Amino acid sequence: MRKVDVYKVHRAALEAKIIAVHMEAVNHWTLSREELRSLLQRSYLLVPDDGESYTF
Repeated sequence: MRKVDVYKVHRAALEAKIIAVHMEAVNHWTLSREELRSLLQRSYLLVPDDGESYTF
């Protein structure tokens, strides 16, 4: 997914939390964690580091 795709998902489900996972693998390297964090810092978007987990 690209940044615009993440935003489209958010617009389709405004109350949802989006967790960006499976980042920075060879076949997914078009968008880095840092790029996603810096450009889409929003409360609906979580970008965990490797091994990081969330409790809701």
